[in-house]
Amino acid sequence: MRDLGSTLRLLYQVDRSAFLVGTATSVLESVLYPLMLLVVWRGLRLVVAGAAEDLSSSVMVMISVLFCLLALDTVLRMVTETATSLLEAESAQQVNGRIMQKMAEVPYHLFEDNDFQARYGLLISQASHRPGQLVQAFIGSLSALMALLAIAATMFVFAPVLVLFLLVLFPLTAAEVRYHWRIVELQTTSSPALFRMMYLAQRSIDATWQRDIRVHQSTILDDEYRFLASHYLAELRAVLRRYQLIRTAVGLGAAGVMALAVGAVFYNVGRSPTGLAEAAVLLPALVMGMGQGRSFATSWGAMTECRGYLTQLFDFLQHPFDESPTGNELGNGGAPAPTAA
Repeated sequence: MRDLGSTLRLLYQVDRSAFLVGTATSVLESVLYPLMLLVVWRGLRLVVAGAAEDLSSSVMVMISVLFCLLALDTVLRMVTETATSLLEAESAQQVNGRIMQKMAEVPYHLFEDNDFQARYGLLISQASHRPGQLVQAFIGSLSALMALLAIAATMFVFAPVLVLFLLVLFPLTAAEVRYHWRIVELQTTSSPALFRMMYLAQRSIDATWQRDIRVHQSTILDDEYRFLASHYLAELRAVLRRYQLIRTAVGLGAAGVMALAVGAVFYNVGRSPTGLAEAAVLLPALVMGMGQGRSFATSWGAMTECRGYLTQLFDFLQHPFDESPTGNELGNGGAPAPTAA
């Protein structure tokens, strides 16, 4: 988690106000929907109880409170998006500036090493936008987690046993984390091929290269690019097939648990005269819990992927380079590959 802490410190230093405001508004936003459910539950309890004399005034109060909560949600969402956008732009500029400063310390002979160029090219391509993506993933994870806790607290008041339904989120998150980490590993090990593909694409629009290729009627650029792309895509398909099957299996298991939980709510409705009002809270809470759980798993997985690249970035920025022309400063000529979490 060192890379996550380093990134969060970087974001805090880049724009303290935007970081704090974005984090605070995302947390506040996450608890609004459980509050709405409680307001609806209170209104339905009055309807079921048949308190006609208080019904009109209670409905007006309920509508007013719901309007205020929805309006507050809109404002908080806009503030969070603005703060996140500022952090994305400013962090990208900050990271790129640090990389450019660090390059002055790199021994010149490494720039002639193809493997170093490939790994450094991957680092540069990812460094500009990964901190911004981590901002979104971090705020999304935090917001989803706080919403889950609020939903769990709401469910616990009415049906404590249904809180166990949320345990299904652990395998969902674990599957997402492993999938995203495997993508980072694939991108890192394939960086030489990806760098060469990018180089070939750039040469295809170079006037000198186009002149020589047409004179000799050569297809070397197209042939080499297709060869590299076919191998990379084959590896990518293998990763996607394996982890999509795992994610699908976990998702089906979560759907089964969800169906059982909904069945338990309907069973409770038939046993208690106040069960209808409670069902009006528990059913949306279950749906929202599943939605927020998936959102948390996705955001945490995306944050894991960002961390994989940022680990390499911070290792590069903190690495003391050796000026010796025979030194292998970065292990394999470039930024070190990530280790499994």
